[in-house]
Amino acid sequence: MKKLLLLSLSLIIICVILILIPSKTEKSSNKIERKTLKINTLEKETSPDERARFAEERFLYEYYRQVNPLTGDIPKAEKALEFERSKKAKLRSNIASKAIQTIFTNRGPSNFGGRTRALVIDRSDNTGNTIIAGGVSSGVFRTTDGGANWTKVSSNDEIHNVTTIVQDPRTGQEQVWYYGTGESIGNSARLSGANYYGQGIWKSTNGGITWTQMPLTASNQTSYDSDFDFIFKLAVHPISGDLYAAVAGKIKRFNGASWVDEIINGSINSNRHTDVVIASDGRVYAGFSGTNDVNIEGVWTSPTGIGGWDRISKNIFTPAGRVVLALAPSNQDKLYVLFDNGNDSDCDTTPAIEADLWMWDQSSLGFMNYSSKLPDETGCSNGNDPFAIQGGYDLVVSVKPDNQNFVVIGGTNAYKMADITSAGTFVRIGGYISASSYALYDTASGDPHHPDIHAMVFDDTDPSRYAVLYTGTDGGVHKTTNVSLPTINWTDLNNNYQSLQYYHVAMDPMAGSDIVIGGTQDNGTKAGGVDWGMIDETTQASVGPGDGVSVGISRDDACLPFFLGYQNGFIYRDCPNPDPVNGIVPDGSDSQFVTLFHLDQDNNNALYYAGKGELYRTTDATNVTTSDWDNLGTLPGFGIADNDEWLQVFSTSWGAYNTASSYLLIGGDKGHIYRLDDPQNVVDLSTAIDITPSLASKGTFPSIVTGLAIHPTNDNIILATYSNYGTNSIFLTTDKGANWILVEGILSAHSIRSAAIVEDKGETTYFVGTARGLYSSTDPVNFDWVRESPDKIGMALVSDLKYRPADHKLLIGTHGNGMYEATINSTLSVEDFNNFSKLIKLYPNPVQMELNVKLPQSSETQIAYSILNLSGQTIFKGELKNEKIDVSKLSPGMYFMQLTSKDNRKGAKPFIKK
Repeated sequence: MKKLLLLSLSLIIICVILILIPSKTEKSSNKIERKTLKINTLEKETSPDERARFAEERFLYEYYRQVNPLTGDIPKAEKALEFERSKKAKLRSNIASKAIQTIFTNRGPSNFGGRTRALVIDRSDNTGNTIIAGGVSSGVFRTTDGGANWTKVSSNDEIHNVTTIVQDPRTGQEQVWYYGTGESIGNSARLSGANYYGQGIWKSTNGGITWTQMPLTASNQTSYDSDFDFIFKLAVHPISGDLYAAVAGKIKRFNGASWVDEIINGSINSNRHTDVVIASDGRVYAGFSGTNDVNIEGVWTSPTGIGGWDRISKNIFTPAGRVVLALAPSNQDKLYVLFDNGNDSDCDTTPAIEADLWMWDQSSLGFMNYSSKLPDETGCSNGNDPFAIQGGYDLVVSVKPDNQNFVVIGGTNAYKMADITSAGTFVRIGGYISASSYALYDTASGDPHHPDIHAMVFDDTDPSRYAVLYTGTDGGVHKTTNVSLPTINWTDLNNNYQSLQYYHVAMDPMAGSDIVIGGTQDNGTKAGGVDWGMIDETTQASVGPGDGVSVGISRDDACLPFFLGYQNGFIYRDCPNPDPVNGIVPDGSDSQFVTLFHLDQDNNNALYYAGKGELYRTTDATNVTTSDWDNLGTLPGFGIADNDEWLQVFSTSWGAYNTASSYLLIGGDKGHIYRLDDPQNVVDLSTAIDITPSLASKGTFPSIVTGLAIHPTNDNIILATYSNYGTNSIFLTTDKGANWILVEGILSAHSIRSAAIVEDKGETTYFVGTARGLYSSTDPVNFDWVRESPDKIGMALVSDLKYRPADHKLLIGTHGNGMYEATINSTLSVEDFNNFSKLIKLYPNPVQMELNVKLPQSSETQIAYSILNLSGQTIFKGELKNEKIDVSKLSPGMYFMQLTSKDNRKGAKPFIKK
């Protein structure tokens, strides 16, 4: 029998009062029109040229989820309040009277990385094994074993959008490091989306282990109003120790007490890209992008970096866009300059190399033009060949430490030229496999490499390793041990470099299974789980290309099919009879960028697909083809035109399908919510009921419904969330949408991205994912929201939540911090029964080879164990046998032993492996 959640009479009274309260948004004459890009729909493996347009679609996806629909702005004050309240919010772990115990574990992926713009090898470690790298949406990571393992060293309770890292080169000062934040090219910041505004510059005095913000660089991450919102490059003067910052349109210098403007390029403008490098003799070079100021753009130099600047590129070349610089370590009179020349490599027009390459020789005070050496391979493939840079999004040049003529460059792909003074052109060594294919660069003896090259760093810590090259790409960190070889083999170093950006996640509907899947931004679809054949719970595998989108796992067929897809409408089923070429896209459908579909979690025969504003349905998901879908049509105001409302989120009621009680919830991007009863049998949407909250912002684009969570045992209760700033964002109903209560509380200034309702032993907890972390409340009408998992999820954007009531598992997808899993347990009145941690005895502790586990319940034949590291990752798991566990293969350190009995009692104890 379903358990009813009893709410007090005050709930009804509050509901009536709230109906009379005006919305926080006020009418305005401003109107935002949806922007759509002409992109080849259903292109299976998209070209980099289209991916450049996809980049803008990604920006729009994020921008539309933030902007106030009535003002057209992302409000500075509200973003600041969101961050401030997140910092001050109560933490679930600090509340003694909590009714629900939540255990968070890391689900990775530990073997894939995300967009990486900065990477530095520690010059004080002559083994070359200490490296610090930065993810644009994930923070700062440090390794001391050459990338075999990474540790996140930036706080989870801050937002670190890392774009540049530098080490003090002076003898005795090598423990001093800096990193800069804020990415103005290649993300939503370009369209006023504030998630990638920086937080200034951070400093470490202990080799990058801990960091503090430099006070004079603090920025509020809410609007572009500070020089330190976007930092392109940092450099430390090798003589004076002054810190140079290449910010938007300026080169700034910190003299230890204050910041001084060295070169200024007009007014504040985030598109005025800059670069700075410093030679060992103290000479400073600066690069300014084109199309800004003809009196500034190009390359400048100063003998000391303090005044005395001269524009050496004047009357030589004029960049059309971004400029990047690299000094030859073996001859620092030689400066290589790679810049956007304004050309377009699009094969549909007149394709041309998109950059120029010049070399300045300080000894002869002259430039050499090497642009003819840039790669233009046989044939043409959009944005892949000729040399493509996606408008400067990916642009880098570097020089081998012992050879002033050995140059590597990066755009969409990576290239090398062993002697730039000789005949020939640059040779492809990474990114895409060839000029005629968009498959990842791969060799028989190496790991796949990733396109979109942002960093190329040689190991200069020892002459024996001068041929070792590291790259930072949209796929994380990779290494080749000998860049001089004819064939370059890469090693993937994304080992706990957790930085993927999820749009959607899903878990196996079968209780006890650890199989998960998620669609990621620009890194395809990943799946994992020991039950799926992975070695541990954080290792995942790629199962789909492009931008990953909605996902689902079905138990409707013995082959356990995955439903996945990629951008602009593509959806396919991986078994049985998979058709990865044509997929199962409904004939005649159109789609938004992040393809949306929903597999009914308890009735896996039913699959719903969003064709922009049209709803398609199949009740035979395991066998459906492109021609088998039912087109149920559109809801009032919905459609496929740009000014129509489009579908944004689906949710289905729990339990076995019942024609009298089962329903589908539908949310749009103009704020409307509909309930469709008996969705597997209706012939169209004419019976759908508009249950939009009266206080919601509706009818104006964008007002995006991001979460629709239905209570697992009482389908009268629904939690609905909206993401746009300036709008009412969290609503609760106890009568299937007839009446709604606004329950924002402390989250009234937050952008809300996802929702879930969990229940255990009659106790309910409500979860919402926000742009600044995960929050929960046991009763959001009477008790405010508290922040969950500050040590793991932290302030990451929580993009998706999926719940499995059978074993109380909540899957959490974040945008930049990977995937997490929460196990929900009620502690009310059954605390002693559920939690037997205090009864566990582990010995010897510390342990070297074999750990003994003693329990009063040891007579039970089914005790499952999991060994977790301090990051919450499951290292080993199995069934406890003979009260002994072999831990000899664990690395030294502290771990947690988690035990689960057959009646779902849990306990945990720490132990140390010697």
